[in-house]
Amino acid sequence: MVSCAVSNCKNTSGKISKNKDGITFHRFPRDKERRRQWEVAVNREEEWSSTASSAVCSEHFEANDFYLTESGLRRLSVDAVPSINISPCQAPEPTISKLQPIDVTPTDTEEVIKLKYRVRRLEVIAESRKRQLNLMWQRKRRLRKKLEQMKCLIKHLIKNKRDKEKS
Repeated sequence: MVSCAVSNCKNTSGKISKNKDGITFHRFPRDKERRRQWEVAVNREEEWSSTASSAVCSEHFEANDFYLTESGLRRLSVDAVPSINISPCQAPEPTISKLQPIDVTPTDTEEVIKLKYRVRRLEVIAESRKRQLNLMWQRKRRLRKKLEQMKCLIKHLIKNKRDKEKS
């Protein structure tokens, strides 16, 4: 059974169902620097350090920290760090598993309501992915521009070298 490492969080894999509650558990990163970021972020006592089995539940990550794989699985992005609902002093923020559906009517069955929750979560993740995709396109354009500048510079250097060899 996996328990959330955040001190005031009571989520455990024994009482939480990924399919029913939408909460997933994520192990601490293996990279020492990122692991240390997570250890600081979970706000435990000074001498506490994570183990190989330490995990944080999805309630402590922002919606844009997740992405969907081609097979439809929700994964945590590489640079994600737990940041919400860490301390009892923080005002509780809605998490990816607690997003309200857009419209629930009294005639909706429990299955329809679950599907609406799921659609809403996927919409939030999709919106995040759109933003990330736009940023990637911008980076690609900038890199292409730099590549063209580098090609031009190399051509210029080669031309100068040939001119010097001729003289």
